[in-house]
Amino acid sequence: MEPFAPSFHSFHFQSLKAEIELLLRCDDKERTLITQLTDDWFRNVDKRFSPALADSEISLLNTLAGENCMVSNTMLEVLFLAEMYQAVTDGYYNPLHAEGVQAAALLEWEVDPSMKSIKLPHNANIHLRGLEQSWAVKRLAEYMQKQLSLEQGLILAGGEITVWGRSSLGIDPWIIGILNPWHANTKLGAIALPEGSLSTYSQFEDPSAGSVHDVVQCTVAGEDLVECQVWARTLARLGVHEGLALLAKRTSVCEAVVITAEQELHYFGKKASLQRRWLDMRIDHYHFQDKVS
Repeated sequence: MEPFAPSFHSFHFQSLKAEIELLLRCDDKERTLITQLTDDWFRNVDKRFSPALADSEISLLNTLAGENCMVSNTMLEVLFLAEMYQAVTDGYYNPLHAEGVQAAALLEWEVDPSMKSIKLPHNANIHLRGLEQSWAVKRLAEYMQKQLSLEQGLILAGGEITVWGRSSLGIDPWIIGILNPWHANTKLGAIALPEGSLSTYSQFEDPSAGSVHDVVQCTVAGEDLVECQVWARTLARLGVHEGLALLAKRTSVCEAVVITAEQELHYFGKKASLQRRWLDMRIDHYHFQDKVS
């Protein structure tokens, strides 16, 4: 008699920032635990990082700009991550803002690791621009794999997706559709992911962010969800040519499809990926990153 194989179960949650969906291979006994754990996790993320909550940790940090503010280990972890990606993107991902200051490089917070305190510049505030959500999804996925030993799963939060468990021989990859920004009920194509992450950023969904360039939507695929999310926003801000040039300098892992206002599709990545990873897509411009020996 073959051993019992857990089936897939779906879970739905709502955070202040996005609807969250999980598809996990687990048994019935684990469903209650997973539901409570996930609900508590995203409630805590909101309470720590949401500027919409007056009593959140990040709201307190912004309110006390110019003063030393004690912060949690979790806040320190995310802010160090934000600092790293600010450097990686040459400051185009900019989590710190102050009225009347134009250059991101002029703004820095002071950290005292021994006291676990941060001091923002006077009149400055932190806006993580979605990095906290991708970090939260990434951390939850790691916990479910390492602590709960869930062998297969998918977590979706807005335009952020991370998947695992389909690398084994004979198991079909996850197939994830990429929305057409002009036609909500149609797809631009799909991507096959056995493992990894995907982030899509659309100017239509976040018009307040604005862009002086021709990019309408960016989808970035890679191994790390936070990296994908930051690069999707950075490409939208910089435009096709400047953005892809910087991406090519800083990562050999991420691939991207970028849609312009002229409804042209740019592909950035390895040539072989077009046949096994990016499916049913009409590419107008190719930016191959295959290494030449």
